Amino acid sequence: MMIDPTYMITEPATDHPYRTAAAPRAVDPDAARVPYDGQPRMRLAIASGLADARIVIDPAARDLLAIVGGDHPRPRIHLADGELALRWRRSLGDWLREVLTPGTGDLAIILHPAVEWTLAIRGGLSGVELELAAGAVARIEIGGGCSHVMLDLPRPAAVAPIRIAGGASHLGIRRPAEIGVGLGVAGGIARLRLDDQSLEAVGGAAQLASGDVSPGAPQYAVAIAGGVSDLVVARRAHDPGLAPAFDVRPPLL
Repeated sequence: MMIDPTYMITEPATDHPYRTAAAPRAVDPDAARVPYDGQPRMRLAIASGLADARIVIDPAARDLLAIVGGDHPRPRIHLADGELALRWRRSLGDWLREVLTPGTGDLAIILHPAVEWTLAIRGGLSGVELELAAGAVARIEIGGGCSHVMLDLPRPAAVAPIRIAGGASHLGIRRPAEIGVGLGVAGGIARLRLDDQSLEAVGGAAQLASGDVSPGAPQYAVAIAGGVSDLVVARRAHDPGLAPAFDVRPPLL
């Protein structure tokens, strides 16, 4: 559902450190920013895939969402019923050029830190870093597969599902050291590491867990359908031994 461009958001007077000054502002579907209006939780939906980009929860952000950098046209932004939907007008050829020429876009989607975010991405991810450790995440859904992707996660308030459909290659997932994680993979595995557990080759399905995954404990529940290759799930720490064993960024072509 697309909002009426004349719809006005009035930001209340407040001394909240992340809010912008009180003023009525129109939400333009083609604008690069959406004002923060005290929303406690939001769903960010991307239906057209994403390549060569970053999604960042920034502690210094003042807007609900801001899009900066990048050499490509800005997406259309639809805001309605607790959802921000981004859609780029681009052809398959445009998407392939982004995938095959990494480093040229440098696009960043900046999110407000006081919002609990759900991310729903369709169309696949390639060469994307999700830097979410500075905020709150309730759920992540990725459809269409992902390649050369890094997820840097915050401490969840409860069980936070991460669902990936379409397979994953060169995927790194980092989480706080005290947070447990359950991992289910369907479709086969080629090189997987979950903390101190390693699997080289497994056909079919596999279920693993690390840390506290007891009922009610804050944890991540990761499910990947379509098979994985080169997957590392690690604790976020200064110990270099816990860092991913490969570079998730796309190679230079």
